[in-house]
Amino acid sequence: MNHKSLAARLTSSILGGVVTLSMASSVGCRAITDVHESIPASRLPRHLAVEPREGRQVFPFTALGQEKPASHIIGGGDQLSVFVFGVLPPGTETTPILQRTQPVNQRYYPPHGSVVGATTGLPVLVDQDGSVELPLIGKVHLGGLTLPEATTAVKNSYRDKQITKQDSERVIVSLVTARVHRVVVLREDTPNAAVQLVEPGKVDHIHRGSADVVDLPVYENDVLHALSVTGGLPGTDAAREIWVFKRSGLEDPHAITSTELQTRAASYHQSEGTQGQVIRIPLTGCPGESVSFSMKDIVVEDGDVVYVPRREEFFYVGGLVAGAKIPLPRDEDIDVLEAVALANGSVGGPLGQSGQSLASGTPGHMVRPTRVIILRELPDGRQLPIRVDLARAMVDPKERILIQQNDVVMLQFKPHQAVFNGVLNTLNFSVLFTPSN
Repeated sequence: MNHKSLAARLTSSILGGVVTLSMASSVGCRAITDVHESIPASRLPRHLAVEPREGRQVFPFTALGQEKPASHIIGGGDQLSVFVFGVLPPGTETTPILQRTQPVNQRYYPPHGSVVGATTGLPVLVDQDGSVELPLIGKVHLGGLTLPEATTAVKNSYRDKQITKQDSERVIVSLVTARVHRVVVLREDTPNAAVQLVEPGKVDHIHRGSADVVDLPVYENDVLHALSVTGGLPGTDAAREIWVFKRSGLEDPHAITSTELQTRAASYHQSEGTQGQVIRIPLTGCPGESVSFSMKDIVVEDGDVVYVPRREEFFYVGGLVAGAKIPLPRDEDIDVLEAVALANGSVGGPLGQSGQSLASGTPGHMVRPTRVIILRELPDGRQLPIRVDLARAMVDPKERILIQQNDVVMLQFKPHQAVFNGVLNTLNFSVLFTPSN
């Protein structure tokens, strides 16, 4: 082979590679995304930017619990012991002793699993309307009273009927067991302490939540105690919020969208008589921001459901890196450079991707790709392409935009990078060193 034929073959290979890559970059790449229709990251409107996660702070956990009053307030479901000398119990001159020993529950709940002391009198159950039935005088309303006030009310009732006399009466009203509220706690986060670690590029497709039915005693029937007895605060695989579905006044149940759920949560604070009440309790907020829920929001009653939703936040990568669905961290921000790094698809350097180009005898990616197209979903369902220059992002914070949920991150070559690398890979270097005849 002479030098003229070698030069002709070399020229033909170079021109063929240039033409092929030019056609691919002008036709094939345009089919993926049109760069001219994308918005530079530095010019992205503020309303389309991502709200930072790292600046948010946790609200005091005491805000999830209610304040216990100084004295027990009698209500429907309380079990009282009432002793009226000579009347209750009738025909006895001695003070009866009511033993209140109960079996111990190691989980503390339900509250009847505690050991309490003895009291005097006979047990009397408070009706839901707050009244009790006593011999000779009938119903006496005790709801909303403390124990000393209830004792005075019973004394006055028997005095009014002239059954007892003030100088010789002996009346004792005490608490045997307090009323409880049975609630259901549904959790979609990790239900046990045996947490399975998952690599950043992998997604846990199999997950099982947990459910508990707990009896919360009065003044402890709140979100804080409901979480404490069922595993503690939401884990990292759960959202930073808690939902409470109120049983009272529940309308006909039917499937609702997330938008309707948010509307119901907002309407709960606007109207006291809202049907099918839904309360959203966020656990984090901006510095200096006050809590958006009130004390009555965190109190749960019979039939209410406390729901801890699972966090479903992912972004997608593709293009020159291996396609993957990557979970977003709950409390950290991920920018475009970190997103490419998490993709674990090394495309830079003279060895190409994972050095596999050496096996084919080609130089690989001599020029690293520096263009990223981010497809961001808009509120109306459309997708907005955002163009990022990775070389500028290394020095310009405006280019390092944050990744949000459902973003599609596509790593691409610029046209001149694709042409340069394509020419080197198309050209077989072995031609240059073929010995002449």
